Amino acid sequence: MKTAVCKSLVALSAVTALVAPLFAHANSATVTGAGALNTSSNVDFRITIPKVLFLRVGTGGLYGAAANATVDLIDFTVPVANLGDGSSVAATAGSGDLGNGAVTALLRSNAGVVTLTANTAGAIGNGAGDTIPWSEISIANSNLVAPAFANTFPHLAALPATGASANFAPAPVAKVTNVGSTWTYAYRNTNTVPAGTYGGVNVNNSRVTYTASVL
Repeated sequence: MKTAVCKSLVALSAVTALVAPLFAHANSATVTGAGALNTSSNVDFRITIPKVLFLRVGTGGLYGAAANATVDLIDFTVPVANLGDGSSVAATAGSGDLGNGAVTALLRSNAGVVTLTANTAGAIGNGAGDTIPWSEISIANSNLVAPAFANTFPHLAALPATGASANFAPAPVAKVTNVGSTWTYAYRNTNTVPAGTYGGVNVNNSRVTYTASVL
């Protein structure tokens, strides 16, 4: 008889162990009574937001689009009559995704402070030993039409002689950056330099690389 009682207790303990978690995690209740009744039920939510960083300078898609490998060529032809006279020279009509040296500039992130630099490998050369410094390239900032931004992403750093410029990303608002501007490049034309074609498509130090990063 004692053995049977022990077996019954063991069996009851096992059933209780199985059922207890169901009670612990239950989210329904029934109340009864003659007066006012009150019961409650709960729902928990979880939202996972990925860390993102988006940068576009020139031809490309909008935020979330597939990567675009197009590199725009900003092309200048200095008129003979204005050679080295200090008159600014606009880029050709086909230069940049917006034409005449103008490019779309967009930066978006939800990861707090963004660091953005412009990087060059040295002065622009012509392959014959002659160079034009990056200080001869000016950048004007204006509103971006499509998508619409009120010049919230101005190019505040001069293009560096070599290496990286100072950080010029705007400060985030509540850890979020979502800004855009039109950057328009021009050739200052302040010096008379030897004849030749300087730069090109990723030759003779022609490329500026913009690098955005977050921690």
